[in-house]
Amino acid sequence: MAQTTAICLLPFKRLPSVAVVVGDPLRAKRISELLTNVTPLAMNREYHTYVGTYEGVELAVMSHGIGAGGASCAFEELIQAGVTTIIRAGTAGSFDPRYREGALVIATGAVRDDGVSPGLVPLGYPALSNYEVVQALIDSTKNHPDVSSYGVGIVTTVGHFYDGPAGNNNKLWASAKVLAIEMEISILLVIASLRGIRAGAAVNIDNYIFEREVSEKYEPHREVVHQGTYRMIRVVLSAAARLAKEDIEKRRETETKETPAAQAK
Repeated sequence: MAQTTAICLLPFKRLPSVAVVVGDPLRAKRISELLTNVTPLAMNREYHTYVGTYEGVELAVMSHGIGAGGASCAFEELIQAGVTTIIRAGTAGSFDPRYREGALVIATGAVRDDGVSPGLVPLGYPALSNYEVVQALIDSTKNHPDVSSYGVGIVTTVGHFYDGPAGNNNKLWASAKVLAIEMEISILLVIASLRGIRAGAAVNIDNYIFEREVSEKYEPHREVVHQGTYRMIRVVLSAAARLAKEDIEKRRETETKETPAAQAK
């Protein structure tokens, strides 16, 4: 019998309850360097997984690559490995001029244009963040004085990065008050809801879409973006640690209630 998941090579039911996921394997490695007692757990394809301690609790950190198809494998196998809360920390383009490069956007839900989730469940099924994850991210943001600009709202997830003859729906989503565009959040939220776990996401803005469309320049490696990514990572790690601590406390309460009942038998 296999001891690990098929693609990401994660040990079944052995991971911490909370995982932070990112697209880039190098970013996963850099996040792991912010943890203590770090173990590189599995490295296969774009899926690099680490386990370590942050703010006194154990967390998992994993990369999932670009796009919903590959990312869906990571999310499914994290759940198989025992994770019950997944938070994505990524980058996105902004539709809202209030949120420029280096700003943080916390997703309450996502438009499902990812190209993968319709194969799991009809488009009428919503992609919603768990309210506890959203609140933890908001509270963590407020507790980080370096974060001067953040928004909370809907994002859209698309399956392609470069436009073709079909164009895009950027103006439509902007007029509908969608805050940002990225490539993985909706599939995460749909899978989480289907499998009965918690999920949410925060993204660092690396470009303002309508300025980028005019200039035809995409420059995600500027210092203002790097600094925003660092702030986002700290926000997400603190939120993840809080949720992990709450999980531990809930388990203790459950064990305390069950012990007298077991002794009575």
